[in-house]
Amino acid sequence: MFPMLSTIIFLPLLGGIVVLLLPRERVNVIRWTALGVAWLDLLLALGVMLAYAQPHPTAITVGTVPLVVGEASPTVASVTFLLQEHLSWLPALGINYSLGVDGVSVLLMTLTTLLTVVCIAASFRVEQKLRTYLAFMLLLESGLLGVFLATNLFLFYVFWELMLIPAYFLVGGWGGPRRVYAAIKFVLYTAVGSFLMLAGIIALGYYYRTGGHYTLDLTTILNSSTHLNSTVQLWLFLAFAAAFAVKVPLVPFHSWLPDAYSEAPAPVTAMLAGAMAKAGAYGFLRYCLTLFPDAAHRLAPLISTLAVIGILYCALMALVQSDMKRLLAYSSISHLGVITLGIFALSAQGLASQQGIDGAVLQMVNHGITITALFLIVGFLEARTGTRRLEDYGGMARRLPIMASVLMIACLSSLGLPGLNSFAGEFLALLGVFRNNAIFGVLGTLVVVPAAWYMIRLVQNAMMGVRPAGGPVVAAERKGGLPDLDIGEFLVLLPLLVLIFYIGVHPLPLTFFVEH
Repeated sequence: MFPMLSTIIFLPLLGGIVVLLLPRERVNVIRWTALGVAWLDLLLALGVMLAYAQPHPTAITVGTVPLVVGEASPTVASVTFLLQEHLSWLPALGINYSLGVDGVSVLLMTLTTLLTVVCIAASFRVEQKLRTYLAFMLLLESGLLGVFLATNLFLFYVFWELMLIPAYFLVGGWGGPRRVYAAIKFVLYTAVGSFLMLAGIIALGYYYRTGGHYTLDLTTILNSSTHLNSTVQLWLFLAFAAAFAVKVPLVPFHSWLPDAYSEAPAPVTAMLAGAMAKAGAYGFLRYCLTLFPDAAHRLAPLISTLAVIGILYCALMALVQSDMKRLLAYSSISHLGVITLGIFALSAQGLASQQGIDGAVLQMVNHGITITALFLIVGFLEARTGTRRLEDYGGMARRLPIMASVLMIACLSSLGLPGLNSFAGEFLALLGVFRNNAIFGVLGTLVVVPAAWYMIRLVQNAMMGVRPAGGPVVAAERKGGLPDLDIGEFLVLLPLLVLIFYIGVHPLPLTFFVEH
C-alpha cells in the first residue's frame, strides 16, 4: 500500500531540502517551489480527508476509551486508526515507526497543511535569508504533521521535539528587536515540559512491557489488559501534562507566548498560534484522557480551574494591550482555555461529554483559521506603517476599506458571533461543560464579554475614530501612501474567510470526523 501518511509528513522536509539547494539569486523560483510543495501536501491531506469520510469497514479498532456519555447511560467510544503504517525500528525498546489517522488527527493534519500554504504565501515579501526561512517553515510543517499522525509514543516525542527546532530559529532569526530573548524563553519553557514527558513515556513503556520488551505503540497499550493503579496514572498524567500545558498554554505556563508571538514575523506567529498551539490540546485529548482516565477524572477540576483562570485573566490582559500582536496573543490564550475546558468536561463517572469533545476539536480548527487571519492582517498593517501600536492608528477604514472589512469579519469570528465559525465550536464546548459542571460553564461563558470588548476596541482604535495628527502612520501615508489589500494579500486571506462563513453555517462535516 502506498505510504500516504509518510508522504504527507516528509514531503515538506524534502521540499525544504530542495529549497536550500536552489540558487540564492532565483528568488521567485525559491518562493514558488516552497509554495508548490505546501500546495501538494495540502492536496494529499484533502485526499486522506475525503477517503476517511467514506465508509471504512476495515477500520482498525484499537481499544475502547471512556470518552462519551450518552443521554441516559454512559457509553464508550472506540478509537479507530486508518491508513496505518508500521515499520520495526527498535522493537526491544518498543520504538517503532507507526502512523495512523483518526477523525481528530485528520482535521488537524488538514488544518496544518492549509495554514502552511497560507503562511508561506503571506511570506512572499520576506527577503532576509529567504531559502533558510522557507526551509524552516516547511520543516515546522513536517514536525507538526508527525505529531498529529504518530501512533508510537517515542515517535510522537521525536516529532514533538522536531517541531520546536524550526520554531526556535524562525522566532530568533527573523523576529523583532527582542527576538533572541523570546526564542530562548520559548525553548526553556518547552524543553522542561518535553523532558518530563519523555520520562513519562519511558515509564509508560516499562509498565506495559511484555516478555521483557518495552511497549510504546498506542494501539498495543490501548488494547492491553494491564491497568495502571491510580497513583501511577497520576504521576504519568502530570509528566505528559507538563509538556501539553506549556504548549496550549495554561496559566501559569503561558508567559513565553506573548513574547514569542509579538516578536516573530506575522506568518510565523500565525503558524505558531494557528497550528502549533493545537499540539498541546491534541496531546491532552489523545494521550492524557485516553491513557490515564482515572488521573484525568481526579485532575479534571484542577485543569478546568486553570483553564477558567486563563480564559478570564488573559481576556482582561488583552483589554489593556496597546500592541496589536500582544492583544491577539492574550486573546489566543483565552480562547484556547475554552478548548481545554471542553476536553476536560468530565462527568461524575469520569466520562467525557460528547458535546465537549466535539466543541473542543471544532474550536481547534476554528481558532486556527481565525487567529491566522487576524495575525496576518496585523502583519499587513505593520508592513505598511511600521507600527503595531493602537494609539498610532485611527480612521483607517476610509483609506483601507477592504482591509477594514476583513479585519471586522475576523474579529466578529473571534468573539463568537452566531453565523460565523467560532460560535458553533464555543457553543458545543461550553454546552458540554454546562452538562457536567454548571459553575465552570458559567465562568467559561464569561469570556464572551471581554472578548467582545477587546475585539471591538481593536477595530475601533485601528479602523474607526479620529485620524491622528502625526505619528508613524501619518508619516507612512505622506511618504508613499497606504495601499489597501492587494490581490495577492486578499487571495492569501480568501480561504480563511470562506471557511469562517462556511463552518459558521454548516459545521456538521467537521463534527462528523470527530464522532467517526
